[in-house]
Amino acid sequence: MEHPTSINLLSKLIPQIASDINDINPPSCRTVARWINKYQSSSQNKLCLQNKHSGNRSLRFSPEIYQILNQAINEIYLKPEYRSGKDVLAYMLGRFMEQGIPLEQLPTLRSIQRHIKKLDPYIEFKMKKGSRIAKKKFQAAGKSIISPFALYMVEIDTHYLDLIVIDPKTKLALGRPFLACAIDIYSRAIVGTYINMYPPSAATTLEVIKDMITRPNQKLPGGIPSIVIPDNGVEFKNNALERVCEQLKITLTPSQVGTPNNKPHIERFFSTLTHGIIQKLPGTTFSNPTNRGEYNSSKIAQLTLEQLKQYIDTWIHEVYHRSIHHTTGRSPIIMWQDAIEDIRPSFLTDIDAKILCRRPIERSINHGQVRVDGISYFSHALTTLQAKGIKKVTVLIDDLNLNEVFIIDPDKKDVIIQADSTNQDYTFRLTRITHLEVQKLKKIQSRSDKQKIGPMSDLYYLYKLMHEIQTNLVRRKPRLKPLTLELPKQLQRIEEQLFSKDKDIVEQPASTINVPTPINQFGSLEVFKHGKI
Repeated sequence: MEHPTSINLLSKLIPQIASDINDINPPSCRTVARWINKYQSSSQNKLCLQNKHSGNRSLRFSPEIYQILNQAINEIYLKPEYRSGKDVLAYMLGRFMEQGIPLEQLPTLRSIQRHIKKLDPYIEFKMKKGSRIAKKKFQAAGKSIISPFALYMVEIDTHYLDLIVIDPKTKLALGRPFLACAIDIYSRAIVGTYINMYPPSAATTLEVIKDMITRPNQKLPGGIPSIVIPDNGVEFKNNALERVCEQLKITLTPSQVGTPNNKPHIERFFSTLTHGIIQKLPGTTFSNPTNRGEYNSSKIAQLTLEQLKQYIDTWIHEVYHRSIHHTTGRSPIIMWQDAIEDIRPSFLTDIDAKILCRRPIERSINHGQVRVDGISYFSHALTTLQAKGIKKVTVLIDDLNLNEVFIIDPDKKDVIIQADSTNQDYTFRLTRITHLEVQKLKKIQSRSDKQKIGPMSDLYYLYKLMHEIQTNLVRRKPRLKPLTLELPKQLQRIEEQLFSKDKDIVEQPASTINVPTPINQFGSLEVFKHGKI
């Protein structure tokens, strides 16, 4: 090219080249001409066209001052407490005066702030907030969890609902309930729920699993999954859950503590539930005090726990399951129904699940009875086992109903023995948390009081506990709030038992033994009630 810097030539070439390389801001003809001259004068060295970095090319301060600056940042700024550039400057000023360094060499606040800004954001956040929170903030979203078919993978978690429920009898506020929930990752259908006032525990976890594996009996989405991703809370670190999963061939893959991203689908559902129904009901606490404002949740609360259950179930089945999911592009219920056309999910009957989803504990047989937490359970079949020389058996306990237990026959694993409480009046719908509180009340009573009350002491102290809870004991002991749900029917029933004209507290014997009943079936297991094996 004879005249490469010709303006006429460049004015034609620049638009053409810009179009070829999709450059929306092409350089001017004079700029390109200057580049050509620079390239030719440097013996066609391409590096000459590289932009030279502007700014200082030497240290602004001496190495000693940089050493003090770095020390100030490490010891002052990178601490959990709130610190700013001014705190670093104050520290450096003190060091300068101690070492006799002229204050004219002290960096300005702006220089210190620029130096702090160059810190690695991850390192800064890690030093201030901790390693786990830093990883959570700066980690990438990661791979999506892929579930190839329905019930291949299920996430389970517990959520503290933003709503206050009331006592159906006293109309007083009880507090916020918990929702334990299971979601099928493939279809996004809800396959198990359990709403209660009890915080996450082994008992509530087993309840949501029990609901999940029996739902097909009610024509609802559910069944036995292949993999369960549980919350890594204390409720999943127990042999009860491990035993259930081992029996049903379920693989447990617990998530890491404090990493909700490992359960994104159930966390997202809780958010949808909160904004879709919970925060629209009277008595909602909203997400935080700022959003709540002057809204008095306790006074406005109108719903009982049973009413809330009905609202949530209706919303899940009629709204959530029928809405188009933004990720799958289909409604969860339609996707679920299509998925189970070829392969029907496995499930258990209600009685099977009732026996399986319990806490196992080993106990000794004594006179045809086993004793758990001070409650005796009897069965004639236990006498037969004891006669065979069997001293210890595995007892299956439901912590939410202590009225009966199931016992595994050590010789015949396919035989389940039902043992009933020897004090049916006391254990009727009795939960373990209530029973333990009753025992605490009994311990503080004098021996003479216990003798005066006689064999009805457990029932009497249960009545006393219920009465104290009803008279605002809950406000002093928030952990007793779940017990208030048992008040209306329990208190009335106990009063009838204790103060009936036909009964006397001192002379009333223990509850009579039930007559034998037919054998129940647990799949291939036979359940014996009071009958000999």
